[in-house]
Amino acid sequence: MIKIAFAGNPNVGKSALINSIAGSDLKVGNWAGVTVEKKEAEFDYKGERIQFIDLPGVYSLSPYTLEEKITRDFIINENPDVVINIIDSTNLERNLYLTMLLKELEKPMIMALNFGDEFEKLNYKLDMKKFESLLEMKVVMTSAVKRTGLTELLDTAIEITKNKQEIDYNFVFDKEIQDAIHTVKCRIQTEEKLTQASKKMSSSFLAIKLLEKDAHLLEILKNEYNYIYEDEFDDIRDALEDTHDEDIETVLAEARYGIVKGILAKTFTTSIKSRLDLSDKIDRILLNKYLGLPIFFLIIVGLMGSVFNGSAPLIDWVDGFVNNYIGKYVGMLIDQNTPAWLASLVMDGILGGVGGVVVFVPLMLFLYFFLAILEESGYMSRVAFLMDRIMTKLGLNGKAFVPMVLGFGCTVPAIYATRTLEDESSRRLTAAMAPFMSCGARLPVYGLFTAAFFGGKAGLIVMSLYVLGIVVAISVGLILKNFKMFKSEGRALLIELPPYRVPSLRVIVRSTVTRTGSYLKKATTIIMGMLMVLWALTYFPNNGDTSNSYMAKFGKTFQTVLKPTGFANRWETVAAIPPSLAAKEIVVGFMSQVLDSNGIDEAAAANADSATKTTFAQDTLEQVLGLGVAVKDSIVAISSFDIKGLFAVPDATEIDEEATGLVSATRMLWTDNLAPLRAYSFMVFILLVVPCVVTLGAIKQEFGYKFTGFVVTMLLVVPYIVSTLVFQVGRLFF
Repeated sequence: MIKIAFAGNPNVGKSALINSIAGSDLKVGNWAGVTVEKKEAEFDYKGERIQFIDLPGVYSLSPYTLEEKITRDFIINENPDVVINIIDSTNLERNLYLTMLLKELEKPMIMALNFGDEFEKLNYKLDMKKFESLLEMKVVMTSAVKRTGLTELLDTAIEITKNKQEIDYNFVFDKEIQDAIHTVKCRIQTEEKLTQASKKMSSSFLAIKLLEKDAHLLEILKNEYNYIYEDEFDDIRDALEDTHDEDIETVLAEARYGIVKGILAKTFTTSIKSRLDLSDKIDRILLNKYLGLPIFFLIIVGLMGSVFNGSAPLIDWVDGFVNNYIGKYVGMLIDQNTPAWLASLVMDGILGGVGGVVVFVPLMLFLYFFLAILEESGYMSRVAFLMDRIMTKLGLNGKAFVPMVLGFGCTVPAIYATRTLEDESSRRLTAAMAPFMSCGARLPVYGLFTAAFFGGKAGLIVMSLYVLGIVVAISVGLILKNFKMFKSEGRALLIELPPYRVPSLRVIVRSTVTRTGSYLKKATTIIMGMLMVLWALTYFPNNGDTSNSYMAKFGKTFQTVLKPTGFANRWETVAAIPPSLAAKEIVVGFMSQVLDSNGIDEAAAANADSATKTTFAQDTLEQVLGLGVAVKDSIVAISSFDIKGLFAVPDATEIDEEATGLVSATRMLWTDNLAPLRAYSFMVFILLVVPCVVTLGAIKQEFGYKFTGFVVTMLLVVPYIVSTLVFQVGRLFF
């Protein structure tokens, strides 16, 4: 098998290029032991088995970030057959710096000059033969959008792999630097342990990193070769620094940029026309000191409106498809001889678990689709820039704001979005704050309790919950940032603002499908298992009698503990908390079971009776037609640009229609003068408690069991404290 690694800066179209070649063969995972996304693909091409590895986008190979460590260590340790260096052809000078660093690793390389279509539009000129000669590698002009140069790139990679030529790049540093590197190389040959290391990594790379006193390399040398650095190269480094009056890293960086500028001076000419002109004009508006943030919030509100409005009809269809269509025919397979517990396990545990996952797929599809548009267009980088000043007060930089925003839609992608942050402490702090953002799944709970206790003030109450979530998240962040585990390195925001581009539909669709598939795969096992556990707790020991189930016993047991919150004088609200960990929407269903079971059972029986009157063909046709209507309604909903639904709560009539008088039953939970305050305290608890098991699965995958345990503990303690404060302080005014 031919192993090909793709390396390049962020925003050079690396993933798009791989997608164009590998297509559906691309698989997304994580690099071992870390939370950085790993993309790879295996496929057959001209009789050869090819493996692509998409290395993280980096600007250098210094070990300052996880991405840089992964890229450097993979090329050294895994020894790919060829490294394809992806370059933004419209920004050669900046991109070629990484090329100089990759050459120091002395591995077989090809350069792909991506965005070749834009290069031509700008009327740039490049003497390709001279360019290749000076770089000492084959160069291919490519375009992922136009799908040009892809075959030549792959053919060249295979050819280089088969030739297996000795790699001996020429490094044209100035004389003092070259002499220094040569001296270090000579000393390496006299040290047995370093000589062993030079067999695995290039002697040039080893010499340069010893000069730089690279901490990551010295750790590897100590652990793998038992070599302890004792300042034996300090004299060479000190001499270079004295000569250039700069530290060694700056000396070498300037030398590399000097080589890049020299190559471009001999091979590259630009035109007056520049795509940056348009980007600069757009940024004058979008990054304006006064207009930038309002425009951003309008974009986000529009995005969330499109996500929720567009996905709502499809979510309803999926819900009906799983519960009414599949549920009907699965129910038919369960005859009277089937044990009641097994029937309930299949229908409520397994089918309910599958439905609980699948119903979120339209939401995730729309969310990832619109986020991909923002990412591919170049706007997401601007978001981080806009929010940097605010997030700095929490010890984070602007990039951390993006996961926070996503948390209002769904906490799961918010957790995964922490991958964009540079250091582990920032990731942890952001992941700890994101669950306090009020996700859309909590709205049905708000709808039920505001309809029952607040009437026309429902919208205001819901808005106050959104604001409270933000306040609590900021407060928690201000506290946690003082602890070592969450104390970030305080790096200033260093981010590239790429030119605005028209996103490629092919790239967006593939990115959306890949991300959603990854979500579905990860979520299924976790939520399925949890829902089956919850089913058992609500079914046993009295065979489906919820009011006497283990869950009810739990509620009655913990009433005393939660009494200060105000809502715990009823066991039903206490018992509703554990099911909410599976999904917040379950709270409404749980309350309908324990508060108004007779009416609901009758309605369910009526639905079952009517369902048996249709044939399989009729039901199938109804589902197909329903899907068509859902798609049409989705398109209409997106084009309406209606954002009211983001904060609109189902009114009492809607909930009563769907839950057979549930609002009236809920209203009877509390009848004293503190009833609205108790209801608000309960909603605060639901707002701040663990969002759902899928979120916990995401946190576990990203940060491990120990951190997940910490987050769960925090998301139980914080809601208890805040709900208690809300009730105890609020009762002073009632």
